[in-house]
Amino acid sequence: MNSSEKLPVIDCVVVTYNRLSLLKENLQALKQQTFIIHKIFVIDNCSTDGTREFLDSLNNDTQMEIIHLPENKGGAWGFHEGIKQAALSGCDYIWIMDDDTIPNDNALEELIKGGALSKHIGFVCSKVVWIDGSIHKMNKAGLIRPIQEISLPDIPSVYGIPCSNCTFVSVMFKTSVIFQVGLPIKEFFIWHDDIEYTSRITQAGYEGYYIENSVVVHKTAKNYAPHIEDTPQKDLWKFYYQARNTTFIARKSKPNKLIFYISILNKYRRYLRKINKRQDKECCEFIKKEIKRGCLDGLKFNPPIEYIQQNSDKESK
Repeated sequence: MNSSEKLPVIDCVVVTYNRLSLLKENLQALKQQTFIIHKIFVIDNCSTDGTREFLDSLNNDTQMEIIHLPENKGGAWGFHEGIKQAALSGCDYIWIMDDDTIPNDNALEELIKGGALSKHIGFVCSKVVWIDGSIHKMNKAGLIRPIQEISLPDIPSVYGIPCSNCTFVSVMFKTSVIFQVGLPIKEFFIWHDDIEYTSRITQAGYEGYYIENSVVVHKTAKNYAPHIEDTPQKDLWKFYYQARNTTFIARKSKPNKLIFYISILNKYRRYLRKINKRQDKECCEFIKKEIKRGCLDGLKFNPPIEYIQQNSDKESK
């Protein structure tokens, strides 16, 4: 970035729920960024582990904006609310992540460099690794094939790979795009709200780039992708939302109703095959019912997209 150019104002959104130690590590990493964040919006999904008290102790920190939600309505609701408040605050870009995301010190700086790759940027996303440095299986960007690196003509070291979607684990949006395409769908609760939203942005004609030089660590207990055949019993309830939300996305993307219904039947069959591979047979009937309920609910699930208007004083600047 040319030293004579005005530096962009960047706000960060972190959604947290009952992971106080990781949240503290996340906030420390954000404050150590080589590019200073203007505001850090922390959306607390009604935590019960001391997170609320810790966040309230930061009231005198002018960089922090704390929002306590009255109940846990899922990560999708938290990101919806955080992005909304950050966009209305008047920033130029919004960088978002979960509380178990630990960015390298230059992660934001590299995303900003990547934002210069095109005049039609919608979002730029980071390389997400696990604690051992391997690519995190849950957070792979939807790279556009054939894969090609796009670099700045005068700075070859600044490059990105075009992508059509990504997860919400370290992605930065151009705020003006949010006013155009609306907010993430809060009713998704969990799972696939990020894929729907970033896909909505690229389908609207904006570009997404995977920035390999921007690295964050996703500190999950294991490096995993959510596979129903080996997910612990305590997390199986989440697959209702996966089935419902992906059915909704497919319904919107497949105008031919016959093709859509055939695709949902095939998806249900694939679910059943995977469920039958589980070792704990006693829970198979439960999860089969939840998947069936999710697929059926997805046929009528029709959440609205909420749009917000840019403040008039920001528009006039």
